[in-house]
Amino acid sequence: MTERNTPRRIAATIGAAAIGLTALFGTSSAAVAAPQSFGDIDFDRTGSLTVHKYLHQVTPKEGDISEAPADGDFTDPVEGVIFTAYPLLKDGVAVDLSVASNWDALASLTPGDNCTAPAGYELGSAITLPGTDAKGAANVALPIGAYQVCETDAPAQIIDSAAPFIVTVPMPHENGWVYDVHAYPKNGEASIEKTIDPQQDMGLGSVVKFPVTAPIPTTGEDWTGFAIRDTLDSRLTPVDPADMAVTVDGAALDASYYTLTVDGQQVTMNFTAAGLAWLNEGPNAQAGKKIQVVFAGTVTELGNGTITNQAELWPNNPGFDPNTNPPVPSNEVKSNWGSLEVQKRAAGTTGTEGRLNGATFEVYNAVDPYADDCSAAEATGDAIAVAGETSFTSAGTGVISIPGLFVSDSENPVIDAQQRCYVLKEIAAPAGYVLPDNPFTAVTVKKGETTVSDNVEILNTQQEVPELPLTGGSGQFLIIAGGVAAVAVAAGLVLMNRRKTSIQE
Repeated sequence: MTERNTPRRIAATIGAAAIGLTALFGTSSAAVAAPQSFGDIDFDRTGSLTVHKYLHQVTPKEGDISEAPADGDFTDPVEGVIFTAYPLLKDGVAVDLSVASNWDALASLTPGDNCTAPAGYELGSAITLPGTDAKGAANVALPIGAYQVCETDAPAQIIDSAAPFIVTVPMPHENGWVYDVHAYPKNGEASIEKTIDPQQDMGLGSVVKFPVTAPIPTTGEDWTGFAIRDTLDSRLTPVDPADMAVTVDGAALDASYYTLTVDGQQVTMNFTAAGLAWLNEGPNAQAGKKIQVVFAGTVTELGNGTITNQAELWPNNPGFDPNTNPPVPSNEVKSNWGSLEVQKRAAGTTGTEGRLNGATFEVYNAVDPYADDCSAAEATGDAIAVAGETSFTSAGTGVISIPGLFVSDSENPVIDAQQRCYVLKEIAAPAGYVLPDNPFTAVTVKKGETTVSDNVEILNTQQEVPELPLTGGSGQFLIIAGGVAAVAVAAGLVLMNRRKTSIQE
């Protein structure tokens, strides 16, 4: 059950179980209470065990082994946890509680590690309790005897088991006997939530920031480790640790409390000895305070256009050994990107004709980036840098190629949008062509790789030049007319000279 921006609540056992034993009467959650018995043990009677599973309480409180807890006595029940009771055997025979010396031996008995038998004993056949219900309770009927009880299964969100414990049926209590017994093995709860900061820069080469928040849980023992780790997608290059922030409740965390290291794609914030001492200053003194690490990576390539990311909380596992104490995973977040390719061609051409190289463009955000129709998009802000460039020139087959633009993410509106509007601006036309009267062209960038056919074609018209004289045209006529006029003038001059000479003679 996950919702966006809802922290993933993880029940995590932090240290030994805090166990109280109380009595619940009968063999099911509907059973009614039976009075405490006094005197000799009734070996013909059948008892029961009810386990109540809660998180560690901010204000620790012990249960009463003789009755069920009242509403409000404990908070945060844990559902779906399986416990198993194993009869204690001695030389293959169940421990006989009618023998006084056996009680003496049980008084100081310690459960075996990892649900193995205590020293000198064996475990009998398993008696499995049903999973704890919504109130954290599970009940089973048990014959008179001594048992070791272990947490043997749990939902995925339970990352560690409560410590095994020893119980007898009946249990001695206030000079009497309790045949229907309650146990309270408690867990700590950790939560880890991951989100994405609203994207500031929109082109390939931009930084994506992933804030990860983990409240400090209540615990049953001292902290031995506290770490938050993020293994970034291979398409992200981790930024310098100095550029990643670590805070507690919004204020910078003391730098001596943690280290922040990068190993390949893996970035780890790990508490130091000083940080663990701070966590252990008092019983759950820091519980509830929120540790946040803002992991960050530079987008270097797109792949399928969706970059996923998930972080991990490592409580009380300083060796980072997933086999002994698995990490608590955060929710997964996604950052979606696409590529833009647009055809540039001469006006009046189609197909493979008229494709133009040498046209230079800038790309801008749109005023309404998530409009249903991008055709009316208007530019806003400064030109976007993509892979370190702010201008892009058509080349090859006249394609303007912009290799990576942000589309959407899984955390910020519009969540996981499949496309985003951008605006191209032509700033230089190819040689011999003029810029359009309107240099802006609205385009659509889709999640994943975008082909030429998904976008518009941008046209240019040729430059105008002075007209050349053409054979048989008006230019030739003027030349001929000029020649005729010159001949006429010359002929007139000859006639005038002849006449002048005749008069003189």
